[in-house]
Amino acid sequence: MKRNRFIGCFILVLVAFTFSPSQDRGVRPAPVSRPDKAEIATVNRIWEEGVNRSRLMESLSYLTDVIGPRIPGSPAMSKGHEWAVARFKEFGMVNAAIEPSGEYGPGWQNEYVSVHLTAPAYQPVLAFPVPWTMGTKGKIIGQPVLAVIGSKSDMEKYKGKLKGAIVFTQPPRKTQPVFEPAARRYSEADLKKLTETPIPLKPPKAKAKKPDELKWEDLVEFYRAEDVGVLVETSSGRSDYGTVHVDAYKSVGRDHLIPNQSPRIVMAAEHYARICRIMNFKVPVTLEVEVRNAFYDKDLQGYNVVAEIPGTDRKDELVMLGGHFDSWAGGTGAVDDAAGCAVAMEAMRILKALGVKPRRTIRAAFWTGEEQGFYGSRGYVARHFGDTDKKSLSQLDLREYEESWRNPLGDSKKLFAKPDYDKISGYFNYDNGSGRIRGIYIQENFQVRPIFEEWMKPLQDLGVSTIALRPTEGTDHLPFDYIGIPGFQFIQDPLDYFPNLHHTNQDIYDHCVEEDLIQSAVVMAVFVYQTAMRDERLPRKPLPIPVEVR
Repeated sequence: MKRNRFIGCFILVLVAFTFSPSQDRGVRPAPVSRPDKAEIATVNRIWEEGVNRSRLMESLSYLTDVIGPRIPGSPAMSKGHEWAVARFKEFGMVNAAIEPSGEYGPGWQNEYVSVHLTAPAYQPVLAFPVPWTMGTKGKIIGQPVLAVIGSKSDMEKYKGKLKGAIVFTQPPRKTQPVFEPAARRYSEADLKKLTETPIPLKPPKAKAKKPDELKWEDLVEFYRAEDVGVLVETSSGRSDYGTVHVDAYKSVGRDHLIPNQSPRIVMAAEHYARICRIMNFKVPVTLEVEVRNAFYDKDLQGYNVVAEIPGTDRKDELVMLGGHFDSWAGGTGAVDDAAGCAVAMEAMRILKALGVKPRRTIRAAFWTGEEQGFYGSRGYVARHFGDTDKKSLSQLDLREYEESWRNPLGDSKKLFAKPDYDKISGYFNYDNGSGRIRGIYIQENFQVRPIFEEWMKPLQDLGVSTIALRPTEGTDHLPFDYIGIPGFQFIQDPLDYFPNLHHTNQDIYDHCVEEDLIQSAVVMAVFVYQTAMRDERLPRKPLPIPVEVR
């Protein structure tokens, strides 16, 4: 008896401690309510509107073909923001606006690039400038130099020898034939594998750098001091056949903050290798290279675009959806991620066209700076919903983040939540190419599984059948998820996203699959609508730190 009374008292104390306000870890007990069921009649109407009167590809074409690539802070990005606001208003959304997301850094835009091999035989050369690098000082005509620098001793070897030079920085890469199809859909076996949740194990620590090993920033400073004419890299091994992979990740998300980077271009692997082979014959080679890039530093803010369908009896509560608006500059940012923005915009258009009256307000958001580390979504979440005592979102250090293991909040001790933290039900993201939706990653949120299973039942014939408990990385759902707000990325058919399209010159409208995007807009509209109509908000995962509402 004494033991039983002790256990009873212990349980009461534990319960009181667990749910006291000072120890709130972002989880509320879910009230008992009716089971979640998909509103089949509304799903049918969403399908009919989305398939028969789609405006999606029209939006996607204008954004990618007319406006083009969208580096944050560039004139093209600003023009795209203005177009998105006008388009949302055209479709009947309210509160469409361009909203600051916090300091980002300078903008950049390529204005011109021209590369030619003129001797010993003429060939136009396929190459693209690296974002946030400078342009050349007019046209450079000269013989390239192969200077592979991987250590401090290499720097000493070439010191004082590269002024004004066209510097090939890597050995040529041998291309290989590809024996697998360029595009594929998930098979039933693939989807089944996604439903398996491996137990996460902490990886071993990274090896310490060798004393002579260079940091990328050291190399940037060396080339700047040498006053090189232009640096030339070969396209990476992810894709060949004239596909050029070009982005800017050398400084782990800080490339855009490093000023006066020497002119740098990435060349198609085949063209790069040909030039290197000619040099090996000791035959004189002449290249003509000209690059014009512009920087924009008058306004260092980042900006998102938002628009709403107002709610009714719970209009002060939110459901959100979106994708990232920024892109790289090799292509036009079509599959990554104008496709996601077009899908979210079309989902909003469908719901507005049907005249639905959602209980919660539905808000779409197009994020900036995703490619540099979720600048737009991190800033938005921090400003609207909260941040930790260590400012884990607004001042995220990507290097520390990448070295952490299952601990995105670092050494934070508390989440300082804003009033809207308890008013958002969930966020749905689309950012894995243009492949159709096959299911959803639920980010280890066990409680949403039975809810989503019900919503997916009428979508089974569209191929939507899979719920993956495991988390997925690399998209704008993460800042929501990090502070306990349900944030989700859909499972999408891979198609030819990797390696052919992702961050390459082939990331263009022509490689977006219309029927897949139409299906995706329908599915996203269903998920968003169902979330907006629930009696309760979506259940939340526990947080490892307490929450204090301010």
